[in-house]
Amino acid sequence: MQLKALIQLIIGSKLRNRFILFFLVLSAVPVLVLGGMTLYLIDLSHRQDVSSLELQLIDRKIEESKKFFADTLGILELRVAFSQKSPLIREQQLFILEGLLEENASFQEVSFVDVDGLIANNIPTVGGAEVTKVTRFDYTPSLLNVSLLSKFIEPSQGRSFIGNVYYTLSGPMVTLSAPVRNKNNDIIHVLQAEVNLSQIIRSIEAAHLGTTGYLVLVDKNGSLIAPRIRGNIQAGSDLSGLERVKSVLAGQTLDALGERDRYKSFFGGIDVVGAG
Repeated sequence: MQLKALIQLIIGSKLRNRFILFFLVLSAVPVLVLGGMTLYLIDLSHRQDVSSLELQLIDRKIEESKKFFADTLGILELRVAFSQKSPLIREQQLFILEGLLEENASFQEVSFVDVDGLIANNIPTVGGAEVTKVTRFDYTPSLLNVSLLSKFIEPSQGRSFIGNVYYTLSGPMVTLSAPVRNKNNDIIHVLQAEVNLSQIIRSIEAAHLGTTGYLVLVDKNGSLIAPRIRGNIQAGSDLSGLERVKSVLAGQTLDALGERDRYKSFFGGIDVVGAG
């Protein structure tokens, strides 16, 4: 009887309960810690995967854009077969310009600019004056004096030129120009083109990450180039006031791993994670 009473005392004692609680806590803590670490590592791995995918996609589109401009400038950098430093005759200029429009869908307007004011077609010209121009638009283009503009000055000194993006009813455009040289490497003309950026825009709009991820392209002033429309925001809209746009335009790379890389999308207010 005494032994039975002692056992019941131990079983029902507070000390017994404390021992049980201690061993339960002791065995549960490692499980909880391990579980928490596992969840943290899974989340970190997922975020790193997302970051890697976003940066890879951005890099691919950057290279596509660079190639577009390099290829387009390469088309404009003509070299003619003669060695004399004299301008092409008008018939030759027209043939070249019409061929450029026919073969390059992104070209909207192309023109030859005289460099030295040499006599062409028995008509004296002024250095920096457009002498021949062809356009896709339904109007007769005016010939302008562009001698004070960078699109003439840069190529007349041997450097190719890419202008700022500007916005038209046909979409975002950019001016490109390059020197035309003879066999002796003398610059005899400047060839300039107004180029539609629809090829780059289509590439940006077609890029997706999963079912909801998307890309945004802005110009150096923070104006939206692509997509052409998303939500209630259209191409040409000023996004320069957004902190993320400011950071990227200042030369920073956003890797989608920082806390500020999780934010409300400016295209609809949904939670997103973004790189730039």
